[in-house]
This record gives sequence, C-alpha cells and structure tokens, in this order.
Amino acid sequence: MEQPLKAYQVGGNDIVAAGSVEEALAVLEELAGETDLTIGDVAPIAEDELDIPVEDEEGTACPTIRQMLAELSEPAYLFGWD
Repeated sequence: MEQPLKAYQVGGNDIVAAGSVEEALAVLEELAGETDLTIGDVAPIAEDELDIPVEDEEGTACPTIRQMLAELSEPAYLFGWD
C-alpha cells in the first residue's frame, strides 16, 4: 500500500509532495535534473504550517499546502521560490 503524500521542503527553496524523504528528493531531481542535494537536505513540513495560505509573488493568496496535498494522488512538485 502506498504511503499518503506529505509535504517536504527540499533544499532551501522547493516544496514537494511525496510519500517519503527519498521520493521527495527524486521528485525534485526529476524536475531540476541532477542536483547536489542529499536526503539530509529534505525535511517534512511541520503540521502547523500545512494550513497557512501560501502567497505568490504578487501577494495573491493561494491554497494551503494541506489543500494542495488533498488534490494530489501521486508525488508532485508543489512550489518554490528564488
């Protein structure tokens, strides 16, 4: 049985949805190509941060991370910043 998707911060700037730390790293590497990140650069997003609305560059409120996770059925890149 597949693990439920969780949100992970990979490196300093990217949030991905994945079932494990290893999978989170693989999602980012698939998107960005080879990275110099390791499992040590992946951290789960704290439960209390899942319900904070994310804002885009224009300051427009977007769905919360929890809402984004609820819409996904497979690992995916959620968002990042520069």
